[in-house]
Amino acid sequence: MKSQNIIDRRDFLSATAAAMGGVITLRAVPAASTASETPLPDGILPSDPLAHYWKKPVSCLIDVELPSELSQESVQERHRIYALLLMALVERFWNGNNNGPRGIYPFRENQKVPDQGSNPSCLRYKGDMNESNDPLRVSWDRYLGHNIACIAVDGKGEILDFDFNHNIIFRSSAEHAESRMVRRLFSLSDLIDDWKPRQPIPKDSRLVALKDVTIYTSLESCAQCSGVMSLAGVKQVVYLQNDPGAYRIGNIMYNLAGNNSDGSPLAALPIPAPAIGLPYLQDLNRKYERFRDQQVEAKNKSDADHAYFRSCREKQEKVDPVYTTSITSFLCTDTALEVFRKGAGEFRSMTLKHEEFPNREDVWTNRKCYDEACRFFEYADVEGFRGSPHKL
Repeated sequence: MKSQNIIDRRDFLSATAAAMGGVITLRAVPAASTASETPLPDGILPSDPLAHYWKKPVSCLIDVELPSELSQESVQERHRIYALLLMALVERFWNGNNNGPRGIYPFRENQKVPDQGSNPSCLRYKGDMNESNDPLRVSWDRYLGHNIACIAVDGKGEILDFDFNHNIIFRSSAEHAESRMVRRLFSLSDLIDDWKPRQPIPKDSRLVALKDVTIYTSLESCAQCSGVMSLAGVKQVVYLQNDPGAYRIGNIMYNLAGNNSDGSPLAALPIPAPAIGLPYLQDLNRKYERFRDQQVEAKNKSDADHAYFRSCREKQEKVDPVYTTSITSFLCTDTALEVFRKGAGEFRSMTLKHEEFPNREDVWTNRKCYDEACRFFEYADVEGFRGSPHKL
């Protein structure tokens, strides 16, 4: 017999669906009839954060109160600088060849190599979406990892580094952008890297080095990355798209982790893109849902013309189409690329309205942050590959 203190999965899914619109809101979900009678299990004290939510619907666990400063346009503009830089980096290093560079990708028409003749049975698709005559530029055809990336910024406004998901190249399902970033930031706390010299912290522990860090990520963080950022003491994480498979774990962790002795949260504060004035979260969410529905319909109808991928092996009489609802495959499509390309264009043409914010000596102004972001992109464009190289 199942334990009565297991939360009804329908409540969980209902609460998760309520948050898919991007704005973290509270939805009333009927609690299980036995919730009010369920005692706290051994190991959970009445003062623990989990005790506070024990008799409440799951929807309360995903409702995160954002700081009032996010309502200020000047603060939103500061966050947008880095979020749009991230979109420019994803667009720069875009590679959709997750089934190889040759075949048929019906959802990647605009990523085909041009002038391939009239044979439609087998095509080649571009890896590096930003071709250049610069001999220093490296064009990648191989699929190194998913089009998911993050950047880290310290409390002053200085960009520390960026990284991509590298699951494929390492043949691992754990090489996510945020967890890779945290590991790198700890190694950089007393090293010199190719981007700029980093000053070591002489008296404090390495954990102090990340307490003011904000991570900007293109996809909502999973349990692994949320946990790693929490252990690292990362202040907050801004994300550009929801991941249905993440189940709002970052929000749940933020609410349940509690606070440090100084009152600061133990887990990173999750901030969705709409909170900083960007529409891309809703746009990407809707387009992913449409892609998912299209794939389900195509598979049900055995419609190979609308499959995600069809191979083109020679003398192959039967083609086995690939149908997938994976969000990482969606992030290879023209539809997703168009969204990131729009954000990249907004980054390049950004007009600041609060250039001198904030008026503090220890924090960079929005103008300096934007100028630094532009310089960082120029550096990454040639030298950064899909994550900055470093000298040991």
